[in-house]
Parts: sequence; C-alpha cells; structure tokens
Amino acid sequence: MSHVLIVTGVPLDHKIYEALLRVKEMGHSLHLLSDGNFEPMQGLFETVFTCDLSKTKDTLEMLKTQPIHFDAVTLQFSDWLTPLVALIAREYGCIGNDPIVAFNCRSKYHMRKKLQTAGIPGPKFRLCRNFGELRKAVREIGFPCVAKPIGANGSYGVFALMSELDMAHLKSNYEASINFLKQRMNEGDIFNFTEEELKMIGVDDPVNMATDYLVEEYMMGPEISIDALVQDGKVTIMGIEEQIRMEPPYFIQLGAKLPFNCPSEQMKEIKTLVSNTIKAMGIRNSATHTEIIFTKDGPKIVEIGCRFGGDDLHDTILEVTGYSMMYESVMIALGVKRKYSVKTLCHTAMEYLLPTKAGVVQEIYIHPDLKNDPDVTEVFLYVKPGDSVSPPPACFDFLGYVATRGSSIEAAERKLKRAVNQIKITLTHD
Repeated sequence: MSHVLIVTGVPLDHKIYEALLRVKEMGHSLHLLSDGNFEPMQGLFETVFTCDLSKTKDTLEMLKTQPIHFDAVTLQFSDWLTPLVALIAREYGCIGNDPIVAFNCRSKYHMRKKLQTAGIPGPKFRLCRNFGELRKAVREIGFPCVAKPIGANGSYGVFALMSELDMAHLKSNYEASINFLKQRMNEGDIFNFTEEELKMIGVDDPVNMATDYLVEEYMMGPEISIDALVQDGKVTIMGIEEQIRMEPPYFIQLGAKLPFNCPSEQMKEIKTLVSNTIKAMGIRNSATHTEIIFTKDGPKIVEIGCRFGGDDLHDTILEVTGYSMMYESVMIALGVKRKYSVKTLCHTAMEYLLPTKAGVVQEIYIHPDLKNDPDVTEVFLYVKPGDSVSPPPACFDFLGYVATRGSSIEAAERKLKRAVNQIKITLTHD
C-alpha cells in the first residue's frame, strides 16, 4: 500500500472522484491537501489536511509535522500549486518534476526565457515591473502586442494593443487589470512567493507573480491546447482542443471543440513542437497543458503548464479517449509504467457563459431535462445569486460553462446550442 497525496485549490468533481476511487480500490491510501473551501467525498481520504496553500513554506512545514510518509504526490489542475507539489515531491523523495521546472512553467517570464534559450518558436517579449516599463516595452515590441501578467491564469488581466490609438487606454487598462489581480490575490488563486520560498524553489531572478507583466509580440492565428502525459520524459498526447476566444483587445476563452482535426503533416508538426517544448522545460513526470497559436510564420508556443487542463478538459478528454488524466497522473506519480492507445470515441463541444455587462446575479434557471441528457456531459456554474460580475476591463468573470458530446463535431455543437438556450442567468444592472 502506498500513501498518495492529492493537492487541489478547487473542489473535486464526480469524474475526479471516480478516478480516485479506482486508485483506492487498488489498495492505496489517499490523502487530501486543500485550502478547505469544499467538503470532500466521505470515506475516500484517510486524512484531510487544510492549509492556506498560498503560503508555500508554511504548508510544507505543516506536512512535515504529520506522521505520514507520502509515497506519491500529484494535483488536479491548479496551475498556481505546481511549485508546491514539486517541493512536496522533493521533500518525500517522490516521483515528480523539479521545483524549478514547475516554477519556470508557472512564471510566464521564466517560461519564455527557457524556451528562447532552447530555440522553441515564440514571440518577442519584455519583462515589466511597473507602468513606466510597460509603456517602454510596448514601444520596443511594437504594434500589435499583448500585455499579460506573468503569474495569472484564465487570461486574467491580458489585453492587446493593436495600434497607436490604444496607447490612450494603456494606463486605464493596466490599472484595471492590476486591481482585478489584487482582488484575485485576496481570493487565493493568484499569489506571490516570498523571498525565502523562491530560494527554496531555486529561483535566482525573483519576480512578483501578482503584478509583474510581460509585453509580447502579438501572435495572430487559430489557437489550440494540447494535453499530454509525460513519464520518464516520454510524451503521449491525450487530447488536442480547438480554442475559440473573443476578439481583441481581450482574450477570454469563449468555447472549445475536441478533438482538433487537421492534416497529418500538421499533426506531426504539433507533436514535434509539444515534445520539444516539454523537453526544453525539463518536464519529466506529470501531465502537461500546452497552448499553441498557428501564426503566418508557423506554430508558436503561448504557454505550458506541468498539470492537465482545467474546467471541462479532464471530463472532456475522458469522454473522447476513455482515459482519466487524474488517474493517469496518480499512476505516473506512483511509478507505474503506462502504455496508451489513444482513440477518438466521440466529439465534444463546450461554451463558456459570460456576462455582457456588469451586474449582480439575481436568478439562475437550468432546465431539468439537461440533468437527464447523457449527451450534456457537464453544466458548471462559477456564480450564485448575489454575486457581482463584470466583463473586461473591470473584471474577467465567468458565469459557468456547458459541455456536450456527439458522434460528430456538428452533432456536439447542435446539442451545445440547445443546452445553452435552456440555461438562463438573470443579472440586474446598475
């Protein structure tokens, strides 16, 4: 029997629980580390540890006081917790990525530097620690360009400058984004590392993960995300998703389709770029989530994380391939040798529910038929009545998302459209 620690900053859904139940049925003992924001399934975990996960050093110190020696540690999809998971793995001698590898994936600035050194295709970029540096970097990179916080996720705080005209709004966009990021810091899913924690990880050029920005060359073209599993450096692609995003100046994702269909030569190009990126970052044992844009100069890396994709992606990949990224992540962490035969079992489509204006959620209605429709694979809500929401630039809020499946992408999209029309979220506006 092995002691397996699962780390998460968000609640676990029923498909994740199903994967973990499979692990428990194999005779392993499961333990949970979370920030205590949800009640886990009764009887699944031998112990449940709660801690402020934004305090990396304190969390490690708390675990060291426990009488359990963990044999494996992995996480759900909380990108901001990958350095913590790597530090725990190192502390207990578990299989995993080095802490500096996890940090280099977590910090978009350090990721860009690693990929640039390895010759992986990407945009020109500049690090900016304040508004003056941001304005200067925009001039150096030129138009069009993108400003993005180095430590955020979900396109929080990201905006484009398409021409000189956008310089008039640069300061207001930047200040609104910084205010939003600071709000997210208070909610716990964006945080900075202390100087001591950065030394523990092995970072020799410190950054502020909450307020430092990158200015990057604008990459124009269709975008995909690739989820893969890496064991002892061997890469297996599990799912490629076509992403649909809003028009600039913001980059909030609107929806997605999986699997991504393309000619065999393009698929070969994708696999080569993903494998080279994983190797350049030093990822050896974990799930990965990579985003690529197909520019006129060829495919370029947007970012990579050493965890599987969030929101619907775990369940969607399970629907399409039959493989659970959570279960496979545990198996990799345990050192169980894996072989995969990835096939397409169905097609999926998803759409985010987004606010069009600032307001307060008054009422949420979901048609009862959706709960009984096997082809509506997920209806997830981020909000509840009484919550205040707003679109960019003031906030980057999501209301929820809907995911469906079908025998073809057209069938999945028809079911998605029908499902979305059966959900009504009423807002009151000022």
